[in-house]
Amino acid sequence: MYDNKNNNEEQNFWVSYADLMAGLLFVFILLVGVIVIKYVYVQNDLQNKDNTLKIQDQKIQDQIAKIKIITSKLQSKQEESLHLSFELAKLNNTYNKTIKDLNASKELTKKLNIDLNNTNNKLLLSTEQISKITKILEDKNNKIELLDKTIQEQAIQISKTHQKLNYTQDEIEKLKELLIGYELKQKEYENTNKKLKDKIEQSSHIITLKDDELELLTNKILTITKEHQKLVEEFDIAKVKIKTLTGIRLKVIQELKKNLGNSINIDPKSGAIKFSSNILFDQGSYILKDSAKKELSKILKKYINALLLNKNIRQYIENITIQGHTNSDGSYLYNLELSQKRALEVMKFLYSLDIKNKSLLEKYISASGRSYSDRIKDKNGFEQKDESRRIEIKFRIKNEEAIKELSNYLTKEK
Repeated sequence: MYDNKNNNEEQNFWVSYADLMAGLLFVFILLVGVIVIKYVYVQNDLQNKDNTLKIQDQKIQDQIAKIKIITSKLQSKQEESLHLSFELAKLNNTYNKTIKDLNASKELTKKLNIDLNNTNNKLLLSTEQISKITKILEDKNNKIELLDKTIQEQAIQISKTHQKLNYTQDEIEKLKELLIGYELKQKEYENTNKKLKDKIEQSSHIITLKDDELELLTNKILTITKEHQKLVEEFDIAKVKIKTLTGIRLKVIQELKKNLGNSINIDPKSGAIKFSSNILFDQGSYILKDSAKKELSKILKKYINALLLNKNIRQYIENITIQGHTNSDGSYLYNLELSQKRALEVMKFLYSLDIKNKSLLEKYISASGRSYSDRIKDKNGFEQKDESRRIEIKFRIKNEEAIKELSNYLTKEK
């Protein structure tokens, strides 16, 4: 009984062991399956990532190619910019050269006029010489004709004498010598006549050349005169433009005074307004004083509205600049930064005001610092430190810079 029990337990043990091993094998097979599936999934994922990386790499290559194209275009633009700068320099040189050529043309015109007068005098002399030569030739021809007639008469007389008289041999020899002498003289007169004709032809040729030179000189003088006339007309047009621009600035200043009255002190020449920095800022500070804001808001608002809201004035305005200025206390860079901050502070304050159309502020108004580059000096040339510390608000008329340069050039030409 006990043995049977042990046998059953042993059989159960081996059955359990076999089940356990079967379970472990199944788990192992599952693990292997999971690993294989994971491996396949990872391979697919790696393949997808590899394809994605290839696509990304291709995109990067495309981006690099685009960057290269943009870089080449940028280089070509830079080269074009350099070329344009060079062309601008050449144009400036050409402009200066044209001015020099104009002055040289004026001098050449004077010389040509002198040469023309001299040539006319020479031609008058040549004409007188030709008339004299012609008279001499006419005299020579008359003499030759007389000699021919004399020879013919002598020949007739000789023939008549032969018929009527029997001359001696000596008389015949004398007559022969006379005839030979007449023939020699006739040849001399013919040679002289030929030389005189050659001289006349040479003189005629010289006169023809002088006429051609005169015609060329006359054409040159006409061309230079036309160019000079054209330049004079251009200068006259430029002068009219300058006068017109000056009139426009005066018109704008008059309109400002008309709109603002005597409430704001406007510069009668430039139309600008000034604020002392002693009133607006503390020493070395760029923060607006509270005491200055009320008065500043009234003046700024009136002045800017008068310039920008009045179409009769705004049509002539190029831009409006708020400029900060300092005296020479401290370094240039320190004062440059301070003046820029003060100008910007005034511009910020302007934007905080109740301006109807602020888009006009963006279009026309800018701020800049000038450090102590534009100090105010007294009659003796000494700096006025308090007056130099200021804020200026000034406007520029359209095309003013170009007209200024042209005006300076015309002044130099005078």
